Amino acid sequence: MSLSSRRLSFILLTGLLACLVAATFSSLATHVRFGLEFRGGYEIYYVVNPAPGKTQLAKDDLLQTVAILSKRADSIGITEPDIRVEGANHIRVKLAGLTSAEESRSLLGSSQGLPTQLTEKYTQTVGSVLGKTALAETVQAGLIGIACIFLLLVGLYRTAGLIAAFCTLVYLWLLLIVFTASGATLSLSAVVVFVLGIGMAADASIICLERIREEIDLGRSLREAVENGFKGSLPTIRDANLVTALAMIALFAAGIGPIQGFALTMLVSIVISVATNFLLIRRLMLWLVDTQWVSQRWLIGKGKPRATKARRFNFVGLGKTAIVVSLLTIVSGSLYYRAHGLNLDIDFTAGTALDIDVDRAITQETATQIMTGAGTIPATVAVGGAQNQHIAVRFDEVLKPADLKQIITAFKGKYQTVEYEENTADPGVARDFATRAIYAVIAAFASIAIYIGLRFSWAIALATLLPIVQDILIVSAIFSLFKLEIDVTYIAALLTIIGYSLNDKIVIFGRIVENVKKSPPMDAAALWGLINLSISQTLGRSLYTVLTVVMASTCLYLFACEPLQMFSLALVLGLISGAVSSIFMSSAIWLTLSRRKHQVANVGSTLKVSAKRIPHLASTPFLGALLVVCMVGLGGWFWVPAQAMAGKTAVSASTSLGDLSSFRTITVDTARLVDAGDLKAAKARITDLETAWDQAEETLQPKSPASWTSLDKSIDRALSQLRSGKPDPKACADALKTLLAKLDSQQISAVTPVAAPSAGSMGDLSYLKVMITDTEKLLGSGDMKGARARITDLESTWDQNEEKLRAIDPEGWTSIDKSLDRALKQVRTGSPDLAACTEALSTLATKIDSKSVH
Repeated sequence: MSLSSRRLSFILLTGLLACLVAATFSSLATHVRFGLEFRGGYEIYYVVNPAPGKTQLAKDDLLQTVAILSKRADSIGITEPDIRVEGANHIRVKLAGLTSAEESRSLLGSSQGLPTQLTEKYTQTVGSVLGKTALAETVQAGLIGIACIFLLLVGLYRTAGLIAAFCTLVYLWLLLIVFTASGATLSLSAVVVFVLGIGMAADASIICLERIREEIDLGRSLREAVENGFKGSLPTIRDANLVTALAMIALFAAGIGPIQGFALTMLVSIVISVATNFLLIRRLMLWLVDTQWVSQRWLIGKGKPRATKARRFNFVGLGKTAIVVSLLTIVSGSLYYRAHGLNLDIDFTAGTALDIDVDRAITQETATQIMTGAGTIPATVAVGGAQNQHIAVRFDEVLKPADLKQIITAFKGKYQTVEYEENTADPGVARDFATRAIYAVIAAFASIAIYIGLRFSWAIALATLLPIVQDILIVSAIFSLFKLEIDVTYIAALLTIIGYSLNDKIVIFGRIVENVKKSPPMDAAALWGLINLSISQTLGRSLYTVLTVVMASTCLYLFACEPLQMFSLALVLGLISGAVSSIFMSSAIWLTLSRRKHQVANVGSTLKVSAKRIPHLASTPFLGALLVVCMVGLGGWFWVPAQAMAGKTAVSASTSLGDLSSFRTITVDTARLVDAGDLKAAKARITDLETAWDQAEETLQPKSPASWTSLDKSIDRALSQLRSGKPDPKACADALKTLLAKLDSQQISAVTPVAAPSAGSMGDLSYLKVMITDTEKLLGSGDMKGARARITDLESTWDQNEEKLRAIDPEGWTSIDKSLDRALKQVRTGSPDLAACTEALSTLATKIDSKSVH
């Protein structure tokens, strides 16, 4: 073919492909089905049990239930519901675009007409505005990440980088075609794969282009360099993608519904990225070279070939330092975990997470007050967002639909726009998630170890997997130290880290094995030099491949919606740790394992050193340092009292901390000083509480870690309110009232009656009468808001002690409970009648007094 024909063919083929992508890209994007994260909607996870009268759950009954649920979804206007069977007895329902979750929830879960019984185990609700905001933020983050990667490619490789960027766009286009053709739903996890997959596709291009540069350095012609570069890159790209695919298969096989889509999309992404950023870029590069339009310098950024010089940087020697620093970080995180536990999301601990967005700034105190006024006391409340308009609330218990409705109604009464996202997980689902996550990680390691052992050697497999374990522990240690939240996407991040860290290590070990095969027999000293040389040769490739994914992940962390932040942060930390372990640790471990195989004469070694200076890991100083760190870690582990994951466990009325009257007295004194306006004295008095509480920690915490942690958090909130720069007396009072309610809830089993209780007595209920008196005083002063908040404290304390009190006197408990309901109804009406409220409270006080020991 003549030169002009080759040029015309190149223009026609690339131009046709570019026009096809440009003409159809917009249409494909508009036809993609967006998930409820981007449209708003409702998700519910059911456990399916046999209907009454049946002993076993038949498969036909399960499928018939799915069909009936689909019809019910269609009846409420959802034309494309996502309803699928998971496992032997679970059904997951996703209704994107749904606006009336409460009515739909009751309709879907109704047992009438179903051949089975459905039990809710996990729910998620996303407001439509929140969904659209999440989509806009995620698209923005993706575009910024793509732009950064493309600029990096062009800056590093010039015309070849431009071709790589074009092939990456083709990758994105083909992925959109797959999604549209299969009718798959574009969820939040799928968008993550889109952005990370672009980084992965760019990685493949970088590996090939760096190899082409090496061929040019060896004096090859441009066409030979391109051909040999792609040929030499194939084993590395094949191995790197296979091990990443193995990690994704393990994640998918674990059966964790929320991230199965992530794993499946990643697998599709791997296949497409190999097709576009290896096969397609190779063809385009060869065509471009044949056109003779660009010089070598403008094609790949290289001028005349230069002699390859061995860099004498001692990467292997720094392996010891890297291992010790890494181990110190892991030990620190482990001890902090031992003392404080992990900040686990409800996916692993059960409970309800509620995220609310309002139309203007809100304070933590105001948000807490609104929820307390609605009758529910949250475990934690945090306010954030660009304008402090986002509220993140966590409840240790599963929030009932009626309570959720009451909270949202309370916020809507004070703010014009209220959007919320709710996630509720049953304890059984939480345990199942945690168990499957562990199995997924174990399965990933096992499959990867087998592949690397068979592909390279078992020494390389061990030298690869040990640093990867370190990568996971480093990320977990940092999350523990900084109390970062760990949710179900964290597992996806860890398995992605495994894949990318393996990618980097395979690039380096692939070059080491290649150089060893080319070299004559050598001793350990020569092997050390060869390892350093191999790392030097692949250093740019290793750093650039990690940099592309770090850039994409950083953009997700900085610009994407809140659910992606912890995922992205874990990925960035893991990738950085993976790069360090690949360059410094893996090779040192492999050298130590391979020393005995290389004790022959040093023939043809390029770097000669004394055998005594070989930095293997079996040296006495290094083992001594490791022993010291391990002893400190083990000693600290047994010395530090265990937190036992108490931070996420609900306070139980049946587990008391003992007599807390002294703490209650100090809290009441502080509240009185706040009411009197003497905030300076209140600060001093609550400091007494802090000191007394800290002194009693060793005694109280072992009695009930969950109860102690709950009270400790309430004390911390009260302290932060009083010690702020300009304390808000109302917010301080609210925090102290919440603390009093929690202290009161622990007094049941702590109080020893002076006389044996009479028949039917429910023990000392004086703490309940105190709350009634407080409510009456607030009503008398006209403070309806304060009265509602105080009677809510009474309701909360009563509910927390239900199990114990009802067991003592079921009839007495029912009678008081009905009176309490009447009092609550009177106080919470729109325009309360003072006389009616007083009468209801008086009746309640009389009943409580009749059942209380005096």
